Amino acid sequence: MKPHGIMFHHFHDDGMHIRGQGSISAEKFEQMICFLQKDKTILSAAEWFYRAQKNQLRNNEICITFDDNLKCQFDIAFPVLESLNITAFWFVYTSPLIGIIEKLEVFRYFRFKYFEDIDDFYHSFFNYLNQTEYKSEIITSLSGFLPNNYLSDFPFYTENDRTFRYLRDRVLKPARFNKVMEQMLKDYNVELSSLKDILWMNEEDVRMLNAKGHIVGLHTHTHPTSTASLSKIEQIQEYQTNMDELTRIIGNKPYVMSHPCNSYNEDTIDVLKELKVQLGFRSNMKDGFHSKFEYPREDHSNILKQMELNGF
Repeated sequence: MKPHGIMFHHFHDDGMHIRGQGSISAEKFEQMICFLQKDKTILSAAEWFYRAQKNQLRNNEICITFDDNLKCQFDIAFPVLESLNITAFWFVYTSPLIGIIEKLEVFRYFRFKYFEDIDDFYHSFFNYLNQTEYKSEIITSLSGFLPNNYLSDFPFYTENDRTFRYLRDRVLKPARFNKVMEQMLKDYNVELSSLKDILWMNEEDVRMLNAKGHIVGLHTHTHPTSTASLSKIEQIQEYQTNMDELTRIIGNKPYVMSHPCNSYNEDTIDVLKELKVQLGFRSNMKDGFHSKFEYPREDHSNILKQMELNGF
C-alpha cells in the first residue's frame, strides 16, 4: 500500500446522465467511499497537497480525484462529497468551457446512447473501418497484435477496448479517427450542439467547486489522447492555454494537474516545471515513478472489483 489518489470519470442517474461502461451511481459512489474508509484515510484535497509537499503522506492516506470536468460529476458526485464533508481534486480541460465541442466525450456519449452495449458499438465501428480507405492498413497493423499486451497497466479493459484504443491512438490517430466517427454520427443523425450542456460543466460549476474548497487543476486544453506524441511547443500551448483559462475562471493559477490518458514524456515534465505546477497524478498504480508529477492513482473500476470480492 502507498499513498495514492482514486480516479473517477463517469456517473449515471435516472435523468440526462446515461449509464455507460464504467459509470456509477451516487449510491454506489457513497458505498465506495465507505468501503475505502475501512482501511484507508481519505484526506481533503488541501491536506493531501500539503502533506505531499512536506513528504509527510502515510501509506494508507488517499484522496479523491476527477478528470475531464464532466457535468455528471458535478450533478451526481459533488453533492455526495458535500454531504460527507470531503473535498477533492478536479482536473479540468478547458476547451468545452469556451464553447468548443470536443469529440472525445461526444464519441463516448454516442457509443452508449445509440448502441445496445459497448461491444455492439465496437462491432459497428470495426465494420465501418472495413469500408474505408484505411482497410488494408488496419489489417496489416492488427497482424500480430496481441490485445492483452496493450495497455496492460489497465486490467479492467476488455480485448475489444484495447483493440479500439490501439486503432484510435496508434494507427488512425486523431484526424482519421475523427473522420470515421464523424461519418458514423452523421449516419445516426446526432446533433452535436445539443450535447454541450449535457456533457460538460460550465464556468459557474467550476467556480462553485473552487469556492467550496475543492482544488481545481490542469488537464490540458483539448484533452489529446496522446500528449507524449505532441511536440514540446504543442504541449506548452495545451498547458498554457489550460492555465490561462482556469485562472480567468477561478481567479488564481492552478498548481496541480493530472495526465490525460496517462500520456506524458520528459517534455511534459519540463513544461509543468516551467509553469510552476507543484503536483501531478498518473492514471495507474505502477511502481517505479518518483517525481512530484507522477503520484499514482487507482481507477475506481478496480475498487468496484475489490468491493465485489469482499461482498460489499
